[in-house]
Amino acid sequence: MTDVYDGFGEGRIGSPRSPTRPHSMRRRQSMQVLELESRVEQLAAENRLLAEARAQAESSLARRNSSQAAERDNEIQALKRMLQEANDVIERLKQTNEGLRSSTSAIAVKHHEEVRRLESEHAQTARTVTDRDAEIADLRAQLEATKQQIRDLQQQILDSAKSHSVSSSDDQQQLDFLALHDVDYFDSRCQQLCVHVQQWVLRFSKFSDLEPCLLTSQINDEKLIDRLDNAVLDGSDVDAYLQDRVRRRDIFMSVTMTMIWEFVFTRYLFGMDREQRQKLKTLEKQLADVGPAHAVRQWRAVTLTLLARRPAFAKQRDQDTEAVVGAVLDALSAILPPPDHLEKQIQKQLRRVVAEAVDLAIEMRCQRADYVMLPPLQPEYDDAGELTETVSFNADLMNERSGEAASRVSNEDLEAQGATVRIVLFPLVVRKGDDSGRGDDEIVVCPAQVLIAKHHNTAASAAASQSGKKSVRMVTPSSDAGGASLFARSNASAPGGGAPDDQASDVGMADAGGYI
Repeated sequence: MTDVYDGFGEGRIGSPRSPTRPHSMRRRQSMQVLELESRVEQLAAENRLLAEARAQAESSLARRNSSQAAERDNEIQALKRMLQEANDVIERLKQTNEGLRSSTSAIAVKHHEEVRRLESEHAQTARTVTDRDAEIADLRAQLEATKQQIRDLQQQILDSAKSHSVSSSDDQQQLDFLALHDVDYFDSRCQQLCVHVQQWVLRFSKFSDLEPCLLTSQINDEKLIDRLDNAVLDGSDVDAYLQDRVRRRDIFMSVTMTMIWEFVFTRYLFGMDREQRQKLKTLEKQLADVGPAHAVRQWRAVTLTLLARRPAFAKQRDQDTEAVVGAVLDALSAILPPPDHLEKQIQKQLRRVVAEAVDLAIEMRCQRADYVMLPPLQPEYDDAGELTETVSFNADLMNERSGEAASRVSNEDLEAQGATVRIVLFPLVVRKGDDSGRGDDEIVVCPAQVLIAKHHNTAASAAASQSGKKSVRMVTPSSDAGGASLFARSNASAPGGGAPDDQASDVGMADAGGYI
């Protein structure tokens, strides 16, 4: 066949083809096959990449899982070791607890037995103390009865001696004229004065019971500060006592008695003007240089007894008494001001106490024997202000007066223990010579009433401090009378701001020793 026809997939070679003419079916299929092959190759490559990534991921995950498993194993092993150690500690603590429980039980049983034993001993001791208290009360009653018998016998002897005296009529008249007393009388008077001063101090403190005292740093009076510091002998801080509403009474008592001693018991004769006292003192010294001591004492007793009966003397004595009352009350009020509405009552009560001290001082000076209230003990300090030495308790010269109910230690036991004196409440009173004024031996009339330091406060027995038991008369070393004198000072209570010179009160202190 000479003619050539276009068929499916064929064309005339070299024949022109239109650009818009679509490809033939075969060509399109060929192109699709090529595209599919290319796509298959691409997918195969991607599949290989994904397989490699998956292999890497699985390998990494396996390694990570292995590492985490190893770490967990290590943690488990560490926790097991810690658990084992904790179990060991628990077991050891259980054993310790069991041991402590058994020892505690044994100690508790032992202590219970000890407590029962101590309770039994305490009951026995309480019964013994009760028996001793009853015995002491019985002995006190017997002692008082014996004292009364002794006084009656002494009075009978004195009456008998007076009725059968062979002395001259002048001597007999002199015995009637002088108000002579024995040691027991002045012992009783001193004990009574001590009790009355203590009662007044108690009332003074209780009136301001809720008020605090001024401390030494708040007081501007140097002399008052010295009085407070000198009241404590063992080096304790006086402010510690002033801050205590109970213990401050001991300081008040010491200061009050020291001032009464200074202003009353150091006078040659309280209530006499200074010039006359000096003249009599000089005259007594001149007489003592040429005459026997008992004669000079007799002269002094007669002279002072006569002078004390003058009306002018009574007036001067009352004025000086009022000055002492004012000085004591001013000093204590500067430490603890009393309530205004009770000040007159306090002053009235103090006036009675000072008047009692004045009467006692005058009676002591009008005796044939020398009755002397010695200066209260005071602490001694070195240049640095440190206490040089303490005062040891002396049972012959002192009496512990704490008054504590639990105090069962005697004065002799306190001396044996080396107790230290803390505060002197009442000074020592001694007598020089016998009742007729002969001799120079000193005996204790009234022992110093003291308080001991806390570390020795087993305390004196309540019987010695409260029953008024008379101390044994002990001979003491010779000592000079007095120890202080008084300066002139106008009576602050006198009208017009002062008193006439012939009636001026001279409550004050000087450096010279002895009576003035």
